[in-house]
Formats: sequence, C-alpha cells, structure tokens
Amino acid sequence: PNSCDCLLPKRPKQTMGVPTAAAITLAAHAAGNAILLYHIFSPLLEQDAIDMTHLDPSVIIDTAIPPKHLGHFVALSCILSIAIIWGCQRAALKLSLVNNMILIGIATVFAQCSFILCGINPMKLPIHTFISALYVATNTVLPITLLAPSGEVIASLQHGKSRLNYEAVVAYLFGPISNNINPSTQHKQQRQHQLYQRKVQRMHQHSTLGTLIGMCACAIFRVLDHGMQIQRYPMPTVIGATVGGVGGVLMALLVTVTVE
Repeated sequence: PNSCDCLLPKRPKQTMGVPTAAAITLAAHAAGNAILLYHIFSPLLEQDAIDMTHLDPSVIIDTAIPPKHLGHFVALSCILSIAIIWGCQRAALKLSLVNNMILIGIATVFAQCSFILCGINPMKLPIHTFISALYVATNTVLPITLLAPSGEVIASLQHGKSRLNYEAVVAYLFGPISNNINPSTQHKQQRQHQLYQRKVQRMHQHSTLGTLIGMCACAIFRVLDHGMQIQRYPMPTVIGATVGGVGGVLMALLVTVTVE
C-alpha cells in the first residue's frame, strides 16, 4: 500500500466524473479568496496610487502594505475557508486543535523558506512575511485536515485520538498519485472507491502546486522598478498564491475529467 493511503477518502457517496463535494469545496475556496483579495486590497491600492503619484517608483515599492489590512485579509480567509469546507462537505474537525496548529505551523515555516528562495528577505519585514506565509500554509493544509462523509482526507484514529502522520501529508500532496486500483477486484463499489481516492488526491495536489507555483512566479514583480501598487510587499506573494490556487483548481478539474 502507498505511504499516503491513510490520508485518502474512505466513504465516497457518489461516483461522478469529478468528486462533487471535493470539487465544489476547492473551487469555492479558491474563488472566495480571490473575491476577498479584491475587496480588501483594491480600495486601498487605488487610493494609495493617487496619494503616491509624486513618489519615486522605488519608494512606492519599498512601502509595505499596512499589517492591519494584511491581517484582516488572512483572518477572513481562514474563517471563509473553514466555513466553505464545513458547508460544502458538512465536515467535522477530526484532528485536535493542537495537531492542526502544529501542522499549519510546520507549513508556515516551509512557506517562509520558499520566500527566501524567491529572493525575499524574511527579516526585513518579519510580520508581513509571517502573515503571508500563514496565508499560504492555511490554504494549503486546511482542505486536508477536515473530514467529510464524502471524502476523508485525514489520518486514522489511534487509541481513541486522531494522530496525523506528517510524512504522509507530504507524500499525499507532493508524492505520486496513489495507484492501488486492483483490476481483479470484483466488487464494483470497491473499484469506484479506489478511483475516487485517486481523483481527490489529484485535485488536492494540483491545488497545492498551483498555489506554490503562482506564489513563486509572481515574486518577480518585486524586482521590476515600475512603481506599481501590486509590487508593494507582500502583494506579489499574496496575489500569486491566490491566482495560482484558482489556476490549480481549474487544472485539477480539467485533468481529473480527462485523465480518469
């Protein structure tokens, strides 16, 4: 069996071309973040563009987004993410709060490390960097830390308590797609269940990779000396992660429909 099997769905309720609950959850999750991003930052950037017209482009780029707006966005994004996942999949939190905080904390550290690879100095604006990394981390791991009747993506219970295998999380998000479909399986429902597992994992992987690729790709805006408002830190990171997440979900739906 694959090392990430403990994270795969257990009880699919439907056998359509795309797992409906998981697809709606990820799509609503990505679209909700994009809408929040626009409504929170668009008025600020439009007003600042007028106020900073006389400033040198390098000064504009070096003027960071106020932490208040950034924190407001990330907090609303987390609340919206949990609400969408619970609403779309009628999910109940299976991991303990401590386990979730540890997992998100580890993901935040890795996100900050990826910022360094993108040429960002995390010590220059540590609060902005931490909040941005927290946004990337929560949007990456939250969908797989909640369980739903139509798709559990969670570790198994041990001694009455939920315990998460962190290596299995990495394998689930970045490893090869689980290939445990047995052609000799006679039970139709079991074969459908195995196929469903592959589809949900593929959708989570594309969504995660889209977020990370978008974040890294948009980091290039920081080196352009055009004085655009979207170049102000950490807007390239936040915009890239959000747009990349939307693109990843769309690619996941396309691949899930065409591959299987």
